[in-house]
Amino acid sequence: MVRASRTLGAGGSRSGMNVLDRYIATAVLRSVALVLAVLISVGTVFEFMGQLPDVGTAQYSIGDAMVYVVLRIPRLLVRLLPAAALIGALLGLGNLAVQRELVVMRASGVSLLRLSGSVAAAGVVLMVVMALLGESLAPSMTVYARDLRTRALLDTEDLASGGASTWLKSGDRIVNLRREADGFGFGGVYLFELDGEQGLTHIAHADTTDIDQANRWILENYAETAFEGQTGVTASTERLTVKDYGLSLDLLEFSVIRQDLLDTDGLIRYIDYLQANGLDATPYLIAFWARMADIVSVVLMTLLALPFVLGAMSSSGTGVRVLIGLLIGLAYYVTAQAFANSGQVFDLDPRVVAWLPAVALLLVNALAFSRVR
Repeated sequence: MVRASRTLGAGGSRSGMNVLDRYIATAVLRSVALVLAVLISVGTVFEFMGQLPDVGTAQYSIGDAMVYVVLRIPRLLVRLLPAAALIGALLGLGNLAVQRELVVMRASGVSLLRLSGSVAAAGVVLMVVMALLGESLAPSMTVYARDLRTRALLDTEDLASGGASTWLKSGDRIVNLRREADGFGFGGVYLFELDGEQGLTHIAHADTTDIDQANRWILENYAETAFEGQTGVTASTERLTVKDYGLSLDLLEFSVIRQDLLDTDGLIRYIDYLQANGLDATPYLIAFWARMADIVSVVLMTLLALPFVLGAMSSSGTGVRVLIGLLIGLAYYVTAQAFANSGQVFDLDPRVVAWLPAVALLLVNALAFSRVR
């Protein structure tokens, strides 16, 4: 490492810089991986302990609790990655500082900007990992874990009497779908059609519902009542009918999944649906922009470690670095959650609400770097 730094100081070859970039980025990534392993271990233990009071309820067993906790690990990784990036970078760079390697690099002519680029490269790798997990494994495995837990905890009678249903709106049509007794799929459906003045024109009901690949609704034991102004009421029944309501199976699935469990594509499609029908999309817009901000924050968290290590924490021990990283990571998480909740309560711009914590983190980075000599 010292030899590479001296080479850079003398001439600064491109190959030498690449070696330096890889060396610093690898040191950071190894420490982040170690921190993640520790945090995930602690997090899964606490989550498993949180499931123990429910063990023995209905069909929910120790095995179910273990499967539930394991399936939620990708989501836990996504949540912990920003804080782990900062703590890991503090430890990795701190180790280089303790061994005087950072001092040698600076003395050899490696600029702060060059070091920042090397650290940022590690942050970009972590950002890509977070984006991939957040778009693939985390949402699908968390939803699957939730469904398995629900099915084990609630028997058929409990679900059937719980009135689980979903409300959707498409133009002048309002749909109420009842969940199947096993908690999966849809059963009966009520449909309400309104006129331009929000007056009720039709009420329909079907005992069972299915949706084909063309998004047509196949309704069994269909009964419809039409209100024809002041002329009267007409009723009709059909054993089997096919309708096109402009609602896809994907939208039905999105409607029963919390916004933080949808992937980005699902969020965008459901936001478009809500806005097209004049419904409130604020929670989903906040979730979308907050996801983008969290991904960017991983790079900012990783970078923030560099001025700390080069400045006030250059001689600090491992415990101090971990504590500082935990405090900053916790502060960022709490601030982001507080802004997200206040955005819904006070009807604030979702982009401002979601990006403000990341912008604050960027300003902290700028201030910290400005103090490094």
